Amino acid sequence: MEAFNGFIETKVELWKLEAKEEISALIAKMLVVMLLSLCALMVLLFLTLALAFLFNDLLESTVWGFVIVGGLYGIATIILYIKRNAIIETIVRQQNNEIEGVSEEDAL
Repeated sequence: MEAFNGFIETKVELWKLEAKEEISALIAKMLVVMLLSLCALMVLLFLTLALAFLFNDLLESTVWGFVIVGGLYGIATIILYIKRNAIIETIVRQQNNEIEGVSEEDAL
């Protein structure tokens, strides 16, 4: 009986260590995604500002370039809002396929 209890305790400790490893890997992945997202956001910000200033120069204005770029972002936001349910369903379907071990190449 003592050997069985020792086996169970060892198994529980192994599960704890595996869980800690998985959590550490998840945190590391999240940090990398956050850093990449921040860098991509900065690139988008500066490219947007450059485009707005370019439009300002072309239109010889100090405002219209920013209005045009803001309008483009507004249109993109409206389109994303309208398509939000389809986008969410696609993401959920892909996640469920990954969880079940079925990739899109396998499904085709």
